[in-house]
Amino acid sequence: MLIRKYAPAAAIAFVLWALWLLWLWQPERQVRLHTTHFLKKVERRNWEGARVFLADDFTDRWAHDKNSALEDAKQVFSQFLFLTIENRTDNCDIRGTAATTRTRVKISGNGSAITQMVMERVNGLREPFVFTWRKAGSAPWDWQLTHIDQPELSIDPNVSF
Repeated sequence: MLIRKYAPAAAIAFVLWALWLLWLWQPERQVRLHTTHFLKKVERRNWEGARVFLADDFTDRWAHDKNSALEDAKQVFSQFLFLTIENRTDNCDIRGTAATTRTRVKISGNGSAITQMVMERVNGLREPFVFTWRKAGSAPWDWQLTHIDQPELSIDPNVSF
């Protein structure tokens, strides 16, 4: 008797949950979420969490690989006592197993004099950052960051913080 009473409600809940997962797991939505979640890991200075997002063959325009990008980010963001990274993805382009987002990034916070320089440089950029992602597995959430680009931003590899 109880099964007949609750079965329709359970079936409706299951269908709604399945529809929500289909909506959530769309490739564009996943890539946008991954971009935001990656930047949140950086904001929280969770470097092991950020490492999970980076592909083993990660590169960027500043000649970083996966390890050197994380090490340099650690150095720069360790200068911040408080850090907030806001982002807005203007465009997401999916082509098969590759995706790019054009994401505007704004950094705010407090810390050493270096933090002011970092905020001025990043917040003064006219063009968004371009994050390139690759589908790494069969699960809808298996996306890895393979490249970051921002043509206006120059980083001297010989400068140490």
